[in-house]
Amino acid sequence: MRKTIIAGAAAALLTGLFAANSYADTAASARPDRAKIHQSMCADRAARATGRLAYLEARLNLTEAQKAPFAKYRDAVTANAKAAEQDCLARPEKAKSWDKRPSIVDRQARMQQMLEMKLAELKATRPALETLYASLNADQKAVLDRSGGEGHRHFARWRGDDRHGGMEHKARFQQRDGDKSGPDGSGQQ
Repeated sequence: MRKTIIAGAAAALLTGLFAANSYADTAASARPDRAKIHQSMCADRAARATGRLAYLEARLNLTEAQKAPFAKYRDAVTANAKAAEQDCLARPEKAKSWDKRPSIVDRQARMQQMLEMKLAELKATRPALETLYASLNADQKAVLDRSGGEGHRHFARWRGDDRHGGMEHKARFQQRDGDKSGPDGSGQQ
């Protein structure tokens, strides 16, 4: 009987070892290829910008005289999107470093770099945007104003734009539901 227990234990141990090895192989092969995910994320930036510009062009219903200023604006935005895509692709370390958090110094250096890129994008697109805006009628200007402009979505939150959960959005829900933003529901911060 003792030999049977030992043989059973050995068989269970071997089965467990083979199962664990097989599971490890499956888990390793099931991991997402982070480099491919990073590359896809970078490529999607230019595609999204192109799609938003095509939608904006359709919504504006441009006249022949307005098509040239829009083309200049579209070209400037597209060039910025492609430059951002190239910058993103040039940083493959992001795909490798998802498991470890960068230091605060590294994060702030990257934030500064991104803000400098955004400022350069704004400076590059602003003349074309101003020319386009001047050529639009009041209804078209309203459409463009609501769109926030290509590539300026992140700044909409900072200015309190209600489409992105800003201050007007919060005020609307406070009116509807009563001001319950304080810790005790009184509305006092």
